[in-house]
Amino acid sequence: MFVRNRAPIIEGARTLPDQRELVAAFGGHPPEPGPEHPLIPLARVLAELHRQRHGDPLTTAGIDCRRAELVSAIDTWVITRVPQRQSTAHIRAESIGATMDRMAAAYVHASHLLHTAEKVSDNRVHAAWYRLALLADHWTDLITGAAQDNSHPRRTA
Repeated sequence: MFVRNRAPIIEGARTLPDQRELVAAFGGHPPEPGPEHPLIPLARVLAELHRQRHGDPLTTAGIDCRRAELVSAIDTWVITRVPQRQSTAHIRAESIGATMDRMAAAYVHASHLLHTAEKVSDNRVHAAWYRLALLADHWTDLITGAAQDNSHPRRTA
């Protein structure tokens, strides 16, 4: 769906999940055969929290606290397990956990619109899926180091 480049930060190492794995996790799809990346269960929980937040706005404060805990846990995992090199300096500037949380929110929103809009061709549905695609590209840039290259204009999502 959103595949652009599956190369990890460090050649031959499986340091962070790619955008396909995240989108599948947000949708509650079972993992592909083989070992599941340790961050995938956290991605699933983030998406579920966004669904709960969307369904019951009165629980927003508690849900947001739990999301902040998960974002922190993701960032801690990245800091302790992903080697920090010159080409990955941009990771420290932008939180991997916060990016994953934004992707989860965008996925839940787009999915909700897709299932509730009168027409699938509704501009809001298209805009929501386009936003998710931009965030997925941004994720790929983060994990491959392409965001470090200043010759590419930054995409805002």
